[in-house]
Amino acid sequence: MRKGTVLLRETELGRVTMTTGAIAAIAGRAVEESFGVVDQADRRGPLRLLVRKHDPGVRVRQSDDGLALELHVVVDYGVNLAEVTEMVRSRVAYEVGRHTGLPVKAVDVHVDSARRAE
Repeated sequence: MRKGTVLLRETELGRVTMTTGAIAAIAGRAVEESFGVVDQADRRGPLRLLVRKHDPGVRVRQSDDGLALELHVVVDYGVNLAEVTEMVRSRVAYEVGRHTGLPVKAVDVHVDSARRAE
């Protein structure tokens, strides 16, 4: 299997794989639709959600027991961080699991910044 792909299912007829970029796009969309999140960010700083070429605020890793995701977000100033991050974690795990059929073992949410929503 090629680097950057995740095995979803294998039968006698063949394999079904998905790229980590496609999984990151699913997670990024779930983050985008979450209350209290105004942007995604990478380790170098905030990046606009309108950039759909790739989702730099999402990192996907596969282990033997499932998927692990790392998210970097910018939240709305004044929101309850614990509630927002828990909602993001739950929504991303649900959406990625629903689309891939794989268990999501970890979703780490890093709040990189806070600012007023536009």
